[in-house]
Amino acid sequence: RTKAERKAKALANAQQTHVIELASENFQIELTSHGIVKPPAITPLNPQVNGVVSKIAANFENGSFVEKGEVLVELDQSDFQSQISSATAALARAEAALAQENARAAQALRNWRDIGFDEEPNALVLRKPQLKEAEANLAAQQAALEKAQRNLARTKIRAPYDGRVRSRNIGLGQSVGSGTKLGELYATSYAEVRLPLSTRQLGKIDIDEIEFEHIPVVLKDALHAYDDRKWPAKIVRIEGELDPNSRELFVIARVEDPFGRASKSGGHPLRMNQPVTATIQANTLNNVVAIPRSAIYGKDEIILIKDNAIHRQTINIVWSTLDKVFTDTEGLDKALL
Repeated sequence: RTKAERKAKALANAQQTHVIELASENFQIELTSHGIVKPPAITPLNPQVNGVVSKIAANFENGSFVEKGEVLVELDQSDFQSQISSATAALARAEAALAQENARAAQALRNWRDIGFDEEPNALVLRKPQLKEAEANLAAQQAALEKAQRNLARTKIRAPYDGRVRSRNIGLGQSVGSGTKLGELYATSYAEVRLPLSTRQLGKIDIDEIEFEHIPVVLKDALHAYDDRKWPAKIVRIEGELDPNSRELFVIARVEDPFGRASKSGGHPLRMNQPVTATIQANTLNNVVAIPRSAIYGKDEIILIKDNAIHRQTINIVWSTLDKVFTDTEGLDKALL
């Protein structure tokens, strides 16, 4: 073979290298975590009075959205209307009895003065005990009427907040009581995700638990890794203790209007119990150098070229991602930066 052929073969068999010019930059750290979407409140619907189901709203079905105050179930009102009539009559009798006692007390005082007694009449003469009894009876009958009216209003079971029906457990004609579970709702004004942060991650984010400020978060669907569905959120509070097993700290991220009902944006809904991955904005690393992981040798060494000479350099890794590591400029020759 010729000299040129031997040289070409040697170059073909040589190990290929790629040289990267290092430069300092500021890097915004993004922490990753994961969690399950949960509603802020789950409420079982229980009647406060006994009765027979006479009407069920068409909207009271699994998955339906309901508004605060919307009537979902009605109980038969006949017995409660009768109670109001009885209480109204009893109140009228109590009012009449009180009026009669007031008249008797006034007559007793006139009689005492007409007889010519000089001393003041006592409570028995003025029928004060009987008057107090009549007043107490009137107050009791008023309370009974108000209770009957409340019981009648309670025959209509209403949604306690804007929400969504999780389940419905009753049918028409069913007898129910205070222990009967009619169904279950969950609130939809916002959703929450409980996100764990490791001790390593906590070292890269400043959290002031006294004067807490909301921290931006972006949630992604963990079930569809290549989906572009994203939901903006914010960390609204922090749990006060580390998990005893993992030693992680849990933060709570809130997503406003997860189903897009208020904004009517038509975006993808964030469903309850949906697994999500979270990207949390953390601290900014100033004056650091990004190095591809493929350029790392061993644990923390890179190959540097200086003055046309190659030598190994140990670096201080301050943060890492899936494809890069970040080191501070200490230990690196500033002439290379």
